[in-house]
Amino acid sequence: MRLKLRTKTALLITALVLTLVGVAGWWQYRSLSSEYLNLMREQQQALTDSAAADLDYKLEIHLAALARAARELSLHGFADPAAQQRFLADEDLRTMFDNTALATLDGAIVAIDPPTSRPSNVGDRDYFRRVRDMGQPAISAPLLTKSTQQPAVVMAVPVKGPDGRLAGVLGAALNLQRANVLGDLSRATIGRGGHYMIVTRGQSPQVVMHPDANLLLKPATAVAVAFNGGTESDMATRATVPSADWELRLIVPARIAYAPLEKARRNLLLQLIGLGLGCALLVWLGTAWVMRPLEALSGAIRTLRRSPDSEVRLDVVANDERGDLAREFDALMADLREQRLEMAAVTDASPVGLFRCDSDGRMTYVNDEYLAIHGLERKDAEEGWLTLVREEIRETVRQDWVRVVSTAAPLSATRRLHRRDGTQVLVALRSRPVLAEGRVIGHVGTVTDITERTRAERALRTLTAIFDMTTDYIVQLDAAGRLIYMNPAARRRTGLALDAPIEQFSAADFNPPETMERFRSEVVPTAVKTGVWVGESMVWDAEHNEFPASHMVIAHRDKHGKVEYFSGLMRDISAAKAAERALRDSEHRLRMVTDHLPALVSYLDRDLRLRFVNKAYQDWFGVQPEQLLGLSLREFYGNEAWAQMEPHMRAALAGRQVTYERRLATPGGRRDIQATLVPERDERGEVIGLYTLDSDITAHHEAEEALQESEARLRTVADALPMRVAYIDAEERYRFNNLAYERGFGLSRDQIEGHTVKELLGEPAYEAVQPHIRAALAGEVVTFQSEIDKSDAYYCYEAQYIPQPAVNDEAIVGFHAVITDITRQKLEEKRLVNLAQIDPLTGLANRAGFEVRLAQAMERARGPGALMALMYLDIDGFKQINDRFGHQTGDELLRGFAGRLSQALRSSDVRARLGGDEFTVIMEGLSNGDAAVSAASKLIKAMQVPFTTEQRTISISTSIGVAFYQGGTATAAALVRQADEMLYQAKGAGRNNFQVAPQPVGGKRK
Repeated sequence: MRLKLRTKTALLITALVLTLVGVAGWWQYRSLSSEYLNLMREQQQALTDSAAADLDYKLEIHLAALARAARELSLHGFADPAAQQRFLADEDLRTMFDNTALATLDGAIVAIDPPTSRPSNVGDRDYFRRVRDMGQPAISAPLLTKSTQQPAVVMAVPVKGPDGRLAGVLGAALNLQRANVLGDLSRATIGRGGHYMIVTRGQSPQVVMHPDANLLLKPATAVAVAFNGGTESDMATRATVPSADWELRLIVPARIAYAPLEKARRNLLLQLIGLGLGCALLVWLGTAWVMRPLEALSGAIRTLRRSPDSEVRLDVVANDERGDLAREFDALMADLREQRLEMAAVTDASPVGLFRCDSDGRMTYVNDEYLAIHGLERKDAEEGWLTLVREEIRETVRQDWVRVVSTAAPLSATRRLHRRDGTQVLVALRSRPVLAEGRVIGHVGTVTDITERTRAERALRTLTAIFDMTTDYIVQLDAAGRLIYMNPAARRRTGLALDAPIEQFSAADFNPPETMERFRSEVVPTAVKTGVWVGESMVWDAEHNEFPASHMVIAHRDKHGKVEYFSGLMRDISAAKAAERALRDSEHRLRMVTDHLPALVSYLDRDLRLRFVNKAYQDWFGVQPEQLLGLSLREFYGNEAWAQMEPHMRAALAGRQVTYERRLATPGGRRDIQATLVPERDERGEVIGLYTLDSDITAHHEAEEALQESEARLRTVADALPMRVAYIDAEERYRFNNLAYERGFGLSRDQIEGHTVKELLGEPAYEAVQPHIRAALAGEVVTFQSEIDKSDAYYCYEAQYIPQPAVNDEAIVGFHAVITDITRQKLEEKRLVNLAQIDPLTGLANRAGFEVRLAQAMERARGPGALMALMYLDIDGFKQINDRFGHQTGDELLRGFAGRLSQALRSSDVRARLGGDEFTVIMEGLSNGDAAVSAASKLIKAMQVPFTTEQRTISISTSIGVAFYQGGTATAAALVRQADEMLYQAKGAGRNNFQVAPQPVGGKRK
């Protein structure tokens, strides 16, 4: 809401008056409240000090009475419990205390009044220990009594015996919930809500006395009391009670303590409000009277802004400042009115649209031409132009316009508008900002209709670009035949440079005499009469060679109807003429080709009627081709054949190329044909006809049937073969296999064909045969063997891969796999090999077997460098035993020696007899040389046990040489030689011992 000047003035003066009065009142109120609070606090503190002194005095009286009773008790003695009980009952302590008790030095209660059934022990009480240890009276902190569990304060004094020594403690309790010196104080009230409370002093104060019994014995921090004296907290004062080391507090609630101040503050606020309202009313009335001329002037200005031609009355005769302002304003408006009329006349007569808009984009002024260009009424001038923009972009355009006119940058743009009458207009928009004190308050600008100009410029540019880029030849000549324009294509064809002048040339320089004569007699008269001539003519090129051209001559007239110049448009039709000749020749050749094809060739229109057939129709059906033209397929072939053909024809008419087979009856007999249907499309992509090609495939079908019979015979032969036979293509997929192949893999033919070798054999087996497959597909005949040695079975197969070349021998399309089971032959070979490597006397390996196994062991030791050992041993004195007891005994001794050799060694150790009494042992996989040394020692001991033969018992010994190998380039002969040397060293050392080589063969350390 906008406030008027008089209202603002009234509010400002009122605010200033209220501020001054308020500050003065607040200062006075603050001074009075401070004095009042200090006075209240001093009075309350005096009352608190008086109450504390009175309470201290009463506590002293109670403590003195208790001490006096203790002295009397000392005179009567402390030995008789009954007397003690009577003393407490007779003594006048009940009027001052709620109960009394007498305790021994260990805290046991020996007498209590009023009596209880189960007196307790107070030895753990702090006040008791202080009295007992220090011998001085004491007042306890608030506590719960053991007998009644009531909150109380206990006073205790020492009791001495006749000998003057401490004999006990006399205590008396004040119940904090009963009427006594403390209970009376808790119920005392100060004013209309003040009260007393007592707390102990120290680090953890407790409540001794409070009007609320629930707060007794509670920590003093639980009672929310503020001591800063602020107006938002209760007013509290405190004083010390020296005899009990307590603190007495007097608390007056804030609502009572500060009630007079609150009442004074409310009265002051009401007075200020009343003063402000009265002041505001008086100021508003005075200001309104003073501001009346200014309001009249403001109203006149508003009226003139809405309607500049309106008449307004101003006080122009007043002899004061207001009259001066009115007179100046009236003169200013007269000048502005005259300027506005002049400007309106200029803008209304302007041939361009003029406008002015504010910073929000709304039009504040437009001239008649602006409305005419936009096709708007004046009532729609403010934002009517937006309705001429497409609706989907209207909001975006509006936002862009508001953004532009709110900036200080000028605008130059073109915009396409859709007028309400359905026409479109292209306008050029230019505007500049209107600045007021550096702030943009709007834009002024012009709108020009450039539709026709743009269309003409575009047409001219398009026509010029077409003339410059077209391959046609365009020339223009004046009425006298002189050349005035020639496009680049015509210049290139006639040999003129692109920038060469042409004013000196005429039509006779580029046309043969015959053409010029035709121009004079036919072309020019026709163009002058009808405006245009169209035909063909002969034209010269750069070498004056004639070429045919399609020619158009246009006569251009001025506004008076006189021929001003001629335009000539020529196109070289040499290629077209040549194409016509080539087309005729091509059609002739095509007819010759199609007529000599052995297949049926035809063209069908959209209605599937024959429009072209070749001579093969006459050969097949004995009908002249001319007799078939115009017939439908149904009429030519009949209903039965049409029923088979129709689905394929409909599919081809739908745009698909179709190939299918059917059987055809002709006068020459049955024919199997393959029909191909190819759609023909127009420039829109719609099918307008079909090309058909019917090929005779009767011989092909007969060959296929013969091939199938041949394949059946081949499969019968292959299934009868015992070996596995298969054909595998270049992608390693099975395409054929015989029955033995199926039995070998336990799969049906369907489960094998189409699968790859890898899928059938599995990853491990495929890795083994993959190199052979690659070799076969590379054109190499491959033969290899594959062994499968399991714990319970042994199989061996011999496979032969035979490449299959393509028909042209340019590539390998697959290979034939022939797999033969040679397990029996392989087992027989192994048996023969074993027989050749076994010593027949001892059953151990012979020399040949030893050499094979030694080479294999050394090869295994070379890889990881594992340690192996070779023992060379013989029987000491065997020749004498053999000579003495005969060869039969010698043979029995050799067999026994071999048996003990086998028993004393590991099962994995290789044992061999090289001949005579020479034996060897191969030990592999040794962690160190100690294992071989231990085995040699064991053999020495084993052979010392006597041997029993059929006729006698013989004692022998053996000598052993041990050599080691741990990789390297050393040969088997070197290892045997070193072991033999160690054997001879053992012989030289007295036999019946073993000698070990210090280093392995090859130099590696053991």
